Amino acid sequence: MATTANRTLMLELLPGPGEAGRPPIPVLGRFSYRSDRPYEVAVVFSCRGETVASWFFARELLLGGARGRVGEGDVSVWPVHGRGCPARVHLQLSGDEGRCVLAVRAADLADWTAETTRLVRPGTEHRHLDLDAEVARLLEGTRP
Repeated sequence: MATTANRTLMLELLPGPGEAGRPPIPVLGRFSYRSDRPYEVAVVFSCRGETVASWFFARELLLGGARGRVGEGDVSVWPVHGRGCPARVHLQLSGDEGRCVLAVRAADLADWTAETTRLVRPGTEHRHLDLDAEVARLLEGTRP
């Protein structure tokens, strides 16, 4: 039976190129982790009560991105330490429609990732994955 770690975190959509002076936009991120999908994190982003995007990416990006820049391609994560404000972690998401950078308080993200590591210790993910079931789902074209 799968165990889960779910938490809604407050993020900020940061201004992009050509948007200097625009204040950050508050975005909620519903972070979900399942022990039967131990390598994956799902995040559903919502703004003003509407879901605006859903992303799936490797948990190791969030774990490593708290210490240094990680990720290539669609998702990059890195820490930001500023004077006079709490440490943050930036998530850069890139897709066909463009790129955005979101900021989340490092402490909030660390609390949630600690919850995921209590469910599945990093390095032991393979013990929690039912590879036969995953292959069957891929062949069926379904997602749990």
